[in-house]
Amino acid sequence: MQKENSFEIIRLFDLLATEGGEIFFKSMSDVFSSINKDVEEFLKEKAIQSTKLNTSSTYLVVSSEKGCGILGYFTLATKMLTLKKEVLSKSEIRIISRFGYYDKDSNSYKIPAILIAQFSKNFNKKSKSINGSDLMDIVLKQVKNILNLTSGKVVFIECEKIEKVINFYVNSGFQILDTEIVTKNKKDFIQLYRVL
Repeated sequence: MQKENSFEIIRLFDLLATEGGEIFFKSMSDVFSSINKDVEEFLKEKAIQSTKLNTSSTYLVVSSEKGCGILGYFTLATKMLTLKKEVLSKSEIRIISRFGYYDKDSNSYKIPAILIAQFSKNFNKKSKSINGSDLMDIVLKQVKNILNLTSGKVVFIECEKIEKVINFYVNSGFQILDTEIVTKNKKDFIQLYRVL
């Protein structure tokens, strides 16, 4: 558990390890609301299972004030990222080539990276929330800590093709990749990455 000025960062894994942690988490997540229903559903229905299977790690940003609940949350995972050579600067290629490998057939670099798999502040009007930029600062700080313990320099996110959402990530220092991916729900997603 990490404490900041007016909030705490709780790793779901640590919370579940405490007596009554799962029940406490479910009561907290019940009042969480996101404008993206897939992100809300993940927190309420899939985060515990993903944590137990160790396929991702979910972090809750909660208010230091009692009874205020979850301000926002994010989920991180390790995943291979493909970056086409033509979208990278020479300095990015120098950095990325230390952590991944170049694939001649696809003219791209394949690198292990941290995926911000879920990211949302609480939109429930009855609960406190956190500014999206502040939440992103917390996420990037956590990613840097993880990369310092392991290796790597790249973080990425996949988001729906919604201009306001894309602009938020671009304003947070991410760059758009030219790849599109389609999910099972037939929604178009794009990838954005950032070298830290």
